[in-house]
Amino acid sequence: MTSQAPQRATWRAWLALAVMTLPLVMAATDMTVLFMALPAIAADLAPGSTQMLWILHVGEFLAVSLVLTMGWLGSKIGRRRLLMTGVAVYGTASLVAAFAPTPEVLIAMRALMGMAAATMTPSILGMLRVAFTDARQFSVAVAVVMSSFSAGMALGPPLGGIVLEHFSWGAVFLINVPVAVLLLVSAPLLPGHRERVEGSVDLLSVLLSMGAIISVIFGLQEIADRSASGAEGPVWPYLIPVAVGLVLGTLFVRRQLRLPEPLMDMRLFAVPAFAVSLGAMLLMLLAYGGADMLLVQYFQSSLGLSPAETGLLMVVPALASIVGGMASPLLIRWMRPSAAMGGGLLVASAAGGAFALLAGQVGAPVLIGLATVMATALGPLFTLAINLIVVSAPVRKAGSAAAMGDVAGGFGAALSMAFLGSMAAIVYRRGLGGAGLDDLPGPLREEAGESVGGAMGVAEQLPAEEAGQLLDAAFGAFTTAVQFGYGFGALVLAPVGVAVLWLLRHTRLDATEETGAGGAETGAEDDEGGSGEGAVAREKAPAATD
Repeated sequence: MTSQAPQRATWRAWLALAVMTLPLVMAATDMTVLFMALPAIAADLAPGSTQMLWILHVGEFLAVSLVLTMGWLGSKIGRRRLLMTGVAVYGTASLVAAFAPTPEVLIAMRALMGMAAATMTPSILGMLRVAFTDARQFSVAVAVVMSSFSAGMALGPPLGGIVLEHFSWGAVFLINVPVAVLLLVSAPLLPGHRERVEGSVDLLSVLLSMGAIISVIFGLQEIADRSASGAEGPVWPYLIPVAVGLVLGTLFVRRQLRLPEPLMDMRLFAVPAFAVSLGAMLLMLLAYGGADMLLVQYFQSSLGLSPAETGLLMVVPALASIVGGMASPLLIRWMRPSAAMGGGLLVASAAGGAFALLAGQVGAPVLIGLATVMATALGPLFTLAINLIVVSAPVRKAGSAAAMGDVAGGFGAALSMAFLGSMAAIVYRRGLGGAGLDDLPGPLREEAGESVGGAMGVAEQLPAEEAGQLLDAAFGAFTTAVQFGYGFGALVLAPVGVAVLWLLRHTRLDATEETGAGGAETGAEDDEGGSGEGAVAREKAPAATD
């Protein structure tokens, strides 16, 4: 049977692609800049330890819990309209956050930013699926978009270091405002397209998904945080929200299987390319999603580098991640996705293991070199996994499929931040032991045991000899914590890499011509009077599996 060849993208589609990179650059920059700004926020607003965790995580929690809903909503009201609404809310919340007078206001604005961020990935990838119907061009477009996220991660540390050395912490949020304005002005360049989705959003599914994700992550975070800080009182009560979340998640899945238009199409998990890519992304981010947080602190504490120096060093692995992601369309011309993804996971595992062994014995150049190897090796996984996830679904489900990828990535990153951060704190606290702490007053002893930054602050109040002893012990304990973090990641990635190599061994992304990619997606219409250029979409995606 013959089929119409997919249309080649026009200049308007490539211009729209450039615009679509901006929201992800903004969100990624925000994430890494916030790491750098936390000490200044703590000094100015004096939030409690729990409030600090919510400042850091609340946006990610809400983004992950709402992204499925936003994927469905984009198909209903139009992905361009949804994206621009999210950008407007994100920019406004950033403006208010920059002048937040209390931790509560900052947490509320971070929550709004997270809700707005949930509109970005499903809207952008859904529009890409419409604008780029050729398999190879779609692969390039996905590589560009995913690399823009890495570019934002690369831009965050040096930008944050420079801004924080000259301005207050609020300036890191003000950076988002002009970007949001530019995006809103550029809206007409984006493809206007929506699907005729019948019915309304199932509110019970929305509530179940949000409740399940937030309950599980909150419970695990609190268990890990209380264990790390040595807080008094039992930990078991926090198992209750975890159990509630698991029950809600089970009810959510059962409901999706019964609905004619589910929020999450569980049938997609029957496609190996979809299920394996989703799992690989989640586990990879669980392994190393919080590694940058440990590395930044290690450079500034144990190695004594300034924020600006640390930021510049962190640019190197971030740029390597961009190179790795952009190289993925070339890699799949002479190897299957399983080799690029699984091989990269194994290389990253080896580099992470070497990092764990060498930390504390070598300087920053060697460690940055190992981090760069890891970033380069893992770069193609992001791009190829998202590519496989999106093309495994029909065009009308592209936004929802992308949203499911966002859930997996966000869930893995959130768990990594909570687990790796808390476990590193436990290792640090135990490693510090009683090294000079028993002679300190209670408040100072507690502050030094809380974090390596706290120990550095306490050392400034002590005589030189005692301060030196405390710092030596603190730096040694934190080095052990960093070794634990990278060693854990190496152990997780090795079996994941082997599984990807085996389970996706028959998967291809270059079979457009053989599978027949023609045919317009029925029921599509131009939204908001926008251009329909590039809106002819394939009913059948490029084959994700042979």
